Amino acid sequence: MGFRPKHSAFTHLVARRISYMEGDKLINLVSFNRDTNALEVTITEDGVVKTVTDFPFAHLPKKVKQQLNPLQ
Repeated sequence: MGFRPKHSAFTHLVARRISYMEGDKLINLVSFNRDTNALEVTITEDGVVKTVTDFPFAHLPKKVKQQLNPLQ
């Protein structure tokens, strides 16, 4: 049938610059793991940047989820 390459499990999102505000926190999406539906994000609060590697996809706002669309 031919060679069909497998899609990468990771999607890098830094170039797309997807971010949103939650309260007084600015959350920037860094990468998305399709296998576990987990995100790597950076959270900026009061000038302090913190990196979270296992942020759940379900915790994102609906508009941000539509931009990612994990079914593609």
